[in-house]
Amino acid sequence: MDLIRVSKVEQMRLVRSGNNTEYVGTLHLTTHHMIFSAGDLELWIPYPIIHSAVLVRPPRRDSDDNVHAVYTEEQALEGAIRIRCHHFLFVTLRCADIRRLYDVFATVKHLACVGSLEQLYAFDYRLDTADDVKVIEYDAHAEFRRMGVGVTGGVGQHWRVSEINREFQLCATYPPVVAVPARISDTTLTYAARYRSKARLPVLSYLHPNGASMTRSSQPMVGLKQARSVQDEKLVEAIVATSEPAGMVPRFRSERNNIIIDARPTTNAVVNRAIGAGSENMDHYRQCRKVYLGIDNIHVMRDALNRLADAAVDAADVSATASDLGHAEPAGMMARIQSSRSSWLNHLQNILVGVKTIVEAIDA
Repeated sequence: MDLIRVSKVEQMRLVRSGNNTEYVGTLHLTTHHMIFSAGDLELWIPYPIIHSAVLVRPPRRDSDDNVHAVYTEEQALEGAIRIRCHHFLFVTLRCADIRRLYDVFATVKHLACVGSLEQLYAFDYRLDTADDVKVIEYDAHAEFRRMGVGVTGGVGQHWRVSEINREFQLCATYPPVVAVPARISDTTLTYAARYRSKARLPVLSYLHPNGASMTRSSQPMVGLKQARSVQDEKLVEAIVATSEPAGMVPRFRSERNNIIIDARPTTNAVVNRAIGAGSENMDHYRQCRKVYLGIDNIHVMRDALNRLADAAVDAADVSATASDLGHAEPAGMMARIQSSRSSWLNHLQNILVGVKTIVEAIDA
């Protein structure tokens, strides 16, 4: 493949953060994986899980132009490729042949940044068709039957399976088969979907054996004029009605607690009204109460996680450098994490509190 400048490099050196051991082995670059092997160690890194790769060139010498510079082996080892993966693996690669190191970096850069979806490994992978290989395909109808949807006399008798989203005509991000209250027609679903962002109307995600359900949806298109949808309100009302099967006695409360969960902070929900969205007006949703979980959006969460990861790897690098120089470690990992102000633990707390709220509401 033209993108692979070098497919194999001997005497490559690798160090993983958190482990000061330097491994000397062979690096293989394939179309979809970077593979490092040294003795008992065999490390496979698929290109899509690479978050970033940074080339650190050796320090410039006065006589060098940094392009056609010639380095001794000792000088070349001052250069490195620092790779950070999405699953928090941090590796540093070094090579005595600086040109080989540059070729490795160019290859990884091109293979990690594919130009089309079809270039991903999943489209090249061929499943073994031997008789002893059992292929398990997901069956939405079977999964709904397992939960009891549509079973006469069971907790799911008031639910039905709808194929209204066949060919993804109603909602591009929902599956073709969805479960909805039996008394709600597909026509009502069509109108209700218009009231939800990207047509993600409330549909069943999980049905508990006690009859309680967890449904999912996107935010309603309320806007500044406080728009409403009678069809959406009827759909939510029907969902609430399915959670009161005869003979079921609540475990934690005297009556079933119907909650509309808004995962966002209250401020975010209010601000979204300016763009035509927002949150449910509880005056129109009977027998329900609303709970805001205060979980920030994906961009804030990702930034917090990146700050945490950067602080952890920086602390590990400082510790390793101090150890190599025989100096005392200037700051511990926890101190660096705290100074990073990532607020990651606060985000986790909000998520776990939300999980507790949902579990107690369902398993009541």
